[in-house]
Amino acid sequence: MKNLLYLVIPFLLFSCASKESINNNSESYHPIPNKEVRFNYVNSNSFISHKYLNKTESKIGNNYLVLQVSYSWGKTVENLYRSDNGNIMYYDKKSNSDNLIMPKDPKVGFTWYNNDKSWEYEIVDLNANLETPTNKYSKLLVMRATQIANRDSVKLKEYLNYYQIGIGQIASFGNGKLMTYRL
Repeated sequence: MKNLLYLVIPFLLFSCASKESINNNSESYHPIPNKEVRFNYVNSNSFISHKYLNKTESKIGNNYLVLQVSYSWGKTVENLYRSDNGNIMYYDKKSNSDNLIMPKDPKVGFTWYNNDKSWEYEIVDLNANLETPTNKYSKLLVMRATQIANRDSVKLKEYLNYYQIGIGQIASFGNGKLMTYRL
């Protein structure tokens, strides 16, 4: 019985700690959703769903929460996220590196690159308004993501991603048009 406790207690502690490894904070632009989140594509029946799985994965010496991204056309991928002192980090499988995806205290004009310099990110607004087909939002953070190395040929050159404190991502724009929005 004592040996079983030595196995179970560390697992429970790690499991509980791993839930906090992203950010379950209502003051974060990238909190952990406690349910599946769905994003619809504009003018289409297509959608994407995001769901944090109850598992972690270890890469390059860090533990990450696993986010399952499922597309309505059948494709499913797993993305890895963790918190580093409140900064949200993303594990990039193509470059095998840890990359900043959301700063702890975002400021307009703050710019950063992912580790292989293929994407540039910039906080362009902290007080944006947006109306989607399902809701009106205010006080949104807007992040511009610009592909600078053409590494991901199927992706657009630039995206604008909208986030709300305590909720997370709300919508994405590409080519100046709303592409996806949160239901």
